[in-house]
Amino acid sequence: MEITFYVLAADAPLSARLNTACRLVDKAWQQNRKVLVQAGGRAEAEAVDELLWSFRAESFIPHHLVGDGPTPPPPVRIGWEDSLPGDSRDILINLGAGIPAGFERFQRVIEIVAGTDAEREQARDHWREYRRLGYAVQAHELKG
Repeated sequence: MEITFYVLAADAPLSARLNTACRLVDKAWQQNRKVLVQAGGRAEAEAVDELLWSFRAESFIPHHLVGDGPTPPPPVRIGWEDSLPGDSRDILINLGAGIPAGFERFQRVIEIVAGTDAEREQARDHWREYRRLGYAVQAHELKG
């Protein structure tokens, strides 16, 4: 399993996490990957949902909130509960405060680091926990 932390600039607003998540979702979708974005709560899940509709005028990314929409689900799902949905996904983008149970079912886990010192410390806790569990973890610094 690949675990990657995308670290935004220290002065990046917390909203930059959602924009970065949408860019990563778009890239994964273009590669025919299935993605679950795990938000920190329903309000954040709905914000990601809205942003995916509008963040690129020239593209449409089929997606829906977990519990809504057609069966089978589209390639991109957005959840917010403590437990992850049981359907198979390739990539987990975790925006939540904790590491969700079941993350190990994914081929790749992405964490996006931005915001306050407390939010950055939370990401450090995630990093340490993945390492404690024996996973290799890598970081990519994003500029701008």
